[in-house]
Amino acid sequence: MRELESMLDAVTDQALIKISPSGQVVRWSRAAASMTGYTGAEMVGRSVSVLHTAEDRDAGLLEQELAAARKERRWSFEGWRIRKGGERFLARVALTPVLGEEGAVTGFVLALRDVTESARAESLFHGLLESAPDAMVIVGPDGRIVLVNRQTETLFGFDRGELVGREIEVLVPPRYRDRHVGHRNGFLTGPRLRPMGAGLQLSGMRRDGTEFPLEISLSPLETADGLLVAAAIRDVTERRETEQRLQRQRDEILELSTPVIQVWDKVLALPIIGTLDTLRATRLTEGLLEKIAQTQAEVAILDISGVPTIDTQVAQHLLKTVQAAALMGAVSILSGVRPETAQSMVHLGIDMGRLRSRNTLQDALQLALALLAERAGTAETATRALSMGGSL
Repeated sequence: MRELESMLDAVTDQALIKISPSGQVVRWSRAAASMTGYTGAEMVGRSVSVLHTAEDRDAGLLEQELAAARKERRWSFEGWRIRKGGERFLARVALTPVLGEEGAVTGFVLALRDVTESARAESLFHGLLESAPDAMVIVGPDGRIVLVNRQTETLFGFDRGELVGREIEVLVPPRYRDRHVGHRNGFLTGPRLRPMGAGLQLSGMRRDGTEFPLEISLSPLETADGLLVAAAIRDVTERRETEQRLQRQRDEILELSTPVIQVWDKVLALPIIGTLDTLRATRLTEGLLEKIAQTQAEVAILDISGVPTIDTQVAQHLLKTVQAAALMGAVSILSGVRPETAQSMVHLGIDMGRLRSRNTLQDALQLALALLAERAGTAETATRALSMGGSL
């Protein structure tokens, strides 16, 4: 018995107390004294309900706990207890009946564990989770949802009771679910803080089946129950719509800043105003080629009188545009070349190849008409030759 008592006293993380069938203290361990502030001499022979709150004593809670332990053979719960100085602490309680030779209950072993700090930490965690601006979903290693906050309920339209215990793929559109399982398992093999699907457009699915764009940040959580994954989910519908609207506005501005004008039958003019960067040059080339295809134009005039500077990069953009137009069967003429522009191009060693150039748009238009006449004459001569050859 002394060896058993020494073993009980060696347990320091919980108070082990032996009580009689009616609840009087029979054995009071050192851990019980340390936890409650009562010594063994003060407690042996007294009802263990001394540790209950006054309200619980008035409600007869001890008798209810002993009755439940007799019926269930073991009764575990959490409840408030009172230390000697009046301080309340939250205890995890386990009551186990001690049975005699004939099966009668001869007493109980009462185990108390102070969980005040862990409960406070858990309460703080839940408070932070609930106050988070994003939807937060905690997922277990099996991919099932362990915990969600109210933002998740609002965002996805589910009650938390409908989500806890279900696989996380319930929030994913059906066509992505098989792929998502692979991504989820891949994260669990090397968990680290990171955004999910970097560079991809992710979608979530609400309870009513509607889909919406979202962003997800993943964080591993090491717990006593194993590795959990916290997913912070944000609806980016409004941001995506804003980005798309801004992109449309940029496209419209680019189109307005590089208009392709039909100035004559089979003659197009493209006045370029402002700095010519890669994006704008690409749109310029696309717009010119589309217009050539629509009008069957044979001459394109690129007017650069509105371009402030000509450097190697701008010249390369212009040459690419000229080459693309040539593949469509159109001859290009460069107009608006000022003396300082010409000197700058020579100084930089920019070779514009066989590109025709004129000082003014009027001169370029006259050249364009001459080229059309020349082409028409060549075509007529070729047609006459073909007809004569046919008659022979």
